[in-house]
Amino acid sequence: MAVDQSYQKVTIWQYKEFTFLLAASLLLSIGNKIYELLLPLIMYDLSEGSSIVMTSMRTAELLPNLFFGIVVGIIVDRVNKKKWAMWMILIQAVVLLIMYGMFGEHLYKPILFYLFGFILMTLNYGFFNTQVSLIKLSVPLPLLTSANAKFSFIETFVGIMGPVFLGFVLLFANKAQGLFLTVILYVLAYFLIMNLTVNELVKKGSRNSFWLDFKEGWDVFTKNKALKTMTLFILFINCTMIVVSNTVLIFGTADLHLSNSVLSIILATAGVGGLIASLTINRLRIRFKLGVLFGAAIIGNSIAYAGFYLTNHLYLLALCLLLNGYSTTIYIICAYTFRHEQTPSEFMGRIGGLTGSLFRIGMPISMLFSGWMINWWGTSSIFISSAVVNVIIFLIYRRTFLWKLQ
Repeated sequence: MAVDQSYQKVTIWQYKEFTFLLAASLLLSIGNKIYELLLPLIMYDLSEGSSIVMTSMRTAELLPNLFFGIVVGIIVDRVNKKKWAMWMILIQAVVLLIMYGMFGEHLYKPILFYLFGFILMTLNYGFFNTQVSLIKLSVPLPLLTSANAKFSFIETFVGIMGPVFLGFVLLFANKAQGLFLTVILYVLAYFLIMNLTVNELVKKGSRNSFWLDFKEGWDVFTKNKALKTMTLFILFINCTMIVVSNTVLIFGTADLHLSNSVLSIILATAGVGGLIASLTINRLRIRFKLGVLFGAAIIGNSIAYAGFYLTNHLYLLALCLLLNGYSTTIYIICAYTFRHEQTPSEFMGRIGGLTGSLFRIGMPISMLFSGWMINWWGTSSIFISSAVVNVIIFLIYRRTFLWKLQ
């Protein structure tokens, strides 16, 4: 498709709707990352150091993507996207405010908090799926590439800098104050979305068309051997990645007895590693095949996990976090790049939702089980078992055709 020449001298920042949507996405991404990392820590404190309660909270937060990832994209196509987005944001702000009040009054109700965590992540997923459609409604077709690049940068940046944001919140006298900060971010995002002016046509789909859309996406996935095989590897790698990231917080607090301020600084090294990875990935991709980079990231993480197992000092912890942040970012970029390259554009939404659910299918189970492992054998059991699993995954991966993928 030829690019409309009339847009060559037009900057994307001239479109108010795009600017509002991008700013709202940034605020929501930061807020989401804060409470995603903060809630398990608060639960850990309130339960007087129960790793089972902490990991159960993370399990509840992981379930929505698993249950709803496949269907949300189809549902979003049938509703008013602006109103849907506003409701997703507003309800999250209300839930966070309720949780903030309960924590402030020292009302410890684990079951309620699990439910709140599940609701928050469900609504969060509902908004960010809607965002894809709103981007297309906010800018002309020739500027979509530039628009998506901006949103991709925000997603990557916030993901990489998650430990830094958490570190900032941990400097507060009371961790629960971080939830109130998140409420403020969500309220600001709500007003930004409210001021969007987009023209959209809501299509009412039938039950048959819903299942037909799903079936078409499933057929595309099952017929792509490379995508199926890579998804299987990602499924197992993600299980170790999520439990290690959660266990590091317990390890720094309970085993190394680090203060909140010191822990926040140490956690920031993972963000530094991620930033270095984001700056070097393009050069690495030129020199090495995608399959090789993906495998190298697996080994890099296994070394970092073994380092956590051997760690008895904060400096070694920082070094391992640096390597972990670097390897994890390389792994994520390779996984998403591979999925984009293997998926036809007209099926991107459905394949994204389907593979997203499959990527996370083992995470809730592994997170829940990790709490009992920590309770029985300590944090070291998570680190060494994750290192061994990643080595085994790499050895199997090395013998597959994926290793030679360009």
